Amino acid sequence: MTTHFRQSLVLILVLAFVAFFSFWLMFHTFGYDNRSHQLLIASKVYSDFASHIPLIRSFSVGVNWPPQYPLYPGEKIRYHFLFYAFTGLLEKSGLRIDLALNLLSALGFLCLCLLILIFAARLFSSLSVGLLSLLFFLFNGSLSVVDFIKNTPFSFRLLDRLIHLENFVSFGPWNGSPVTAFWNLNIYTNQRHLGLSFALVLLIFIILVFPARKLLPFIGFMLGSLLFLNQAAILPALIIIGWMFIIEKHLRLPLVFSAMGFLPWYFLSRLLLNLSPQIGFQPGYLISGPLTVFSFVRFWFLNLGLHLFLIPAGLFLAPRRIRRILLLPLLLLFITPNLLRFSPDMINNHKIFNFFLIIGSPLSAFTLSRIWRLGRLGKTVSVLLCLILISGGVVDFFPVKNDYYVRISDVAGNPDAAFFAGHTPPDAVILNSTWLYHPASLAGRPVFNGYSYFTWSYGYDQSGRENTTIAIYASRSKLAACRLLVANHISYVELSPRHESFLQPDFGFWQSAFTRVYDDPASGLSVYSVNRSCQSL
Repeated sequence: MTTHFRQSLVLILVLAFVAFFSFWLMFHTFGYDNRSHQLLIASKVYSDFASHIPLIRSFSVGVNWPPQYPLYPGEKIRYHFLFYAFTGLLEKSGLRIDLALNLLSALGFLCLCLLILIFAARLFSSLSVGLLSLLFFLFNGSLSVVDFIKNTPFSFRLLDRLIHLENFVSFGPWNGSPVTAFWNLNIYTNQRHLGLSFALVLLIFIILVFPARKLLPFIGFMLGSLLFLNQAAILPALIIIGWMFIIEKHLRLPLVFSAMGFLPWYFLSRLLLNLSPQIGFQPGYLISGPLTVFSFVRFWFLNLGLHLFLIPAGLFLAPRRIRRILLLPLLLLFITPNLLRFSPDMINNHKIFNFFLIIGSPLSAFTLSRIWRLGRLGKTVSVLLCLILISGGVVDFFPVKNDYYVRISDVAGNPDAAFFAGHTPPDAVILNSTWLYHPASLAGRPVFNGYSYFTWSYGYDQSGRENTTIAIYASRSKLAACRLLVANHISYVELSPRHESFLQPDFGFWQSAFTRVYDDPASGLSVYSVNRSCQSL
């Protein structure tokens, strides 16, 4: 068997595995029960999907153009909506929502995996480095295994406990662990657009490092699309493009010409998006306690594991051209999000660190390949280091595999959602008394006041919107309530006995003063028409 044949066979097997894994991962975390008309949402994606599904439905069964965020209508959208808009168009064309979202998500994740393999293998002219880089991507290098060992009493059932693990042992900052929740596969099942956007940035890097002259004119177009696909990916893309522009003279003119492809996206974004980045100086990322050299090194050792040492070692050992290409982008991708906050929530900086690891892990793989060449001892050491590097990812895999579904009744199985779908205009704004998976959101209608974390972290005036909501529900005057409702372009008022705790509605006032157009004794939900109630005032 020739070397070429063996490599081709390995590639075919790897491609088959990655394709299977990509589709399994996405379909495993989101499904649909046709018999009961229920969305099957894995518990670990439940929170993020409470934002994604209303956005998808606003395009598939609602009217959302020019786009507004369906959990904060009334101004230009601040969120990169393209991936979910396309998902909505697929559902609108007849594809079931889970199929539409999972197909796009799996293809994006698959493209990212393949481009990681291609990037690393071509960069170091080594298939083994490419395969190791892919392995390091799928199984992160954090030291979550340490938390698992600390929290699991040693016994002969240790392996059994690992295989049946249901919760992430390292889920900082929420569970107190210094190892954050943003290294495992959960970020790609939650943020379904992330894989495709990272793949696009990596494709830009590949085109620039291994110049494909026919594709160079499209660099600007691809960069511009990130304004609508994933704004967090723009910084890595700009760092890469800017650095290659500086160090590679032959790329300068093509990159200048390719900027023409960026302009249509830019002008479109000025029309459709509210691009108001809230950049602030906040050193230390998610490091708890005083920021010192020790706390900084400790935090990143626990989160990056051996990559913290193997990536610099790979830079030192790598050929000069590779070192020249990677050194500054890696430094900027690591230092910048450790100093600056690019959105109201510092947590969102994790995306930049994720991409740092995507282009940094090949250096760890290259280091292991060099150690492998040092004879029998080198082979033993490299295997041990590899096992340590992927151990955290193995621990983090099983909670994804063993996750359970939360069932949400969809429109066909939810009388409240069916009312909004069948008896309200597609662009009607609903004043909502509950947040997550509101029946109006499932029907593609915008709700006035979405979950506060979503609206705040996307840069909306969350407190102002909540204060208006409180004032309307707390009103004891029909005239005052109508003035607020009309001024905020609200068409219907929904009232539920299970309203959010910060609201204090007077149910008697609404029942006596406003025209009720829907009431469900089973759920207790009632809906009042603003037009019918306020038109005589």
